[in-house]
Amino acid sequence: EWEVAAYRMDQLLDLNMVPPTVERSFQNDDGSCQYWVDYWINLAEKEEKNISFPRNKLYLWNRSVYLQRAFDNLIANVDRHQNQYLITEDWRMILIDHSRSFRTSKQYTKKLIYDEKNKEGSRIMKELPREFVEKLKSLDHDVIKKAVGEYLTDNEIEAVLLRRDLIMDWLKKRIEDLGEDKVLY
Repeated sequence: EWEVAAYRMDQLLDLNMVPPTVERSFQNDDGSCQYWVDYWINLAEKEEKNISFPRNKLYLWNRSVYLQRAFDNLIANVDRHQNQYLITEDWRMILIDHSRSFRTSKQYTKKLIYDEKNKEGSRIMKELPREFVEKLKSLDHDVIKKAVGEYLTDNEIEAVLLRRDLIMDWLKKRIEDLGEDKVLY
């Protein structure tokens, strides 16, 4: 179940952006159960109502967006849209719906979803926390398998590692171009 795997990957990376999610059986069907998050508005509603970010929250929101892009690049979430960004009253980002993640085809292991070539315009991981990048570097098959258990196949785990390498290569080039202090914090 990809919902549980996404939550466990979120926890492994200390992002705390995905609500707690566990496997449950209901009427003989297996599925996932996710903690209901009290939120103020989703990103689609915010845009529709033309609500601006408070100036004192915009900087941190943008950093959350860069982390979301790195996370979705890592897990190959191909279906992130504005209804899946929940915004709490204190302007924290909560990410829901990871049902179309963990892709294994070459399309998702040879290039990143979010980069300068994104069809929706530049949607890059502009800057990332050093701690997050170090956690990415430390991922290997055994670490991921221990975190996600039976929710991902070995092939899906290997695809995550290929995408991790793509992210690390992308970051290396960005650091070479801009300097580490402009990319990592």
